[in-house]
Amino acid sequence: MLFPAALGGEAFELIWALSEKGVLRLLTSPQAYLEAERNLALKRPEALPRLAERMRRVRFVPEPRDPAPILGLPPADARLYRAAEAAGATVFLTGDRRHFGPFMERGLAPRVRTPRDFLLELGREEA
Repeated sequence: MLFPAALGGEAFELIWALSEKGVLRLLTSPQAYLEAERNLALKRPEALPRLAERMRRVRFVPEPRDPAPILGLPPADARLYRAAEAAGATVFLTGDRRHFGPFMERGLAPRVRTPRDFLLELGREEA
């Protein structure tokens, strides 16, 4: 989610604001960061400074060396999910409905959600 977060948008601004208030702790893996940085450099290089600024609020978590495969996920996506799982994340945010869509309604830990769905759920929990 770092690529779209660097571009901005209402959901991402709210997520960052909640992080600044200490409501959320943002985590990522080196692989996710490098992928976002590479894609921004190719497609939207003007957003690279924003990514660097945003990363000050994000804690890096290690990726498992040999993550257990997850049926239905490409190995790179399984590595990202397993990194979140090993870090004790409660929610895994992604916009990748093609690969992660089937996992969004399962009772996994961490839960798989889009940023929008996560914010909607968070609003219901606080109400």
